Amino acid sequence: MSKKTYADLIPRLNSVVAFEMGGEQMALPTDVLREVLELPALTPVPCAGDFSAGLINIRGVVLPVADWRPLFRMEQKPADRETRILIIETTVNEKAMTVGVIAEKVHAIAEIDPETLRPVPAVGTRWPEGTLLAMARWNDNFVAIPDVVQIFENQIAAEPQLATVD
Repeated sequence: MSKKTYADLIPRLNSVVAFEMGGEQMALPTDVLREVLELPALTPVPCAGDFSAGLINIRGVVLPVADWRPLFRMEQKPADRETRILIIETTVNEKAMTVGVIAEKVHAIAEIDPETLRPVPAVGTRWPEGTLLAMARWNDNFVAIPDVVQIFENQIAAEPQLATVD
């Protein structure tokens, strides 16, 4: 990770949502988090890849839901009472995007000490290149900080049908 990216990330660590996916601890800065929802009914999308978990209707707005577990080569456990949808608002390919992401468990809104930030190891991790901004420590555990924009840009490039048409 470049120093510029670290510098951009540091002020965003004062408020993150800590969650779990595939047995791994992860954290997203809350500046991209709109809300956390209990798992609503998911409508499958025919012929969609593993990245697309389906569609949800939130207060009359239909949103796509992504499942990052196949991307990260994580085991997919069935949804249970702790499963949540993180509603994320970001900009991808210069377009505003609102999308849900499956979280197996949400732990807390927390703060990560910037002193614990570390680059993603080049060897010995499951993380595909460019999918994480950094690693950090929270509650004595390693925490992965996903690069939301890069994940969605890569997936839209690989599967252009994921891009929504206004």
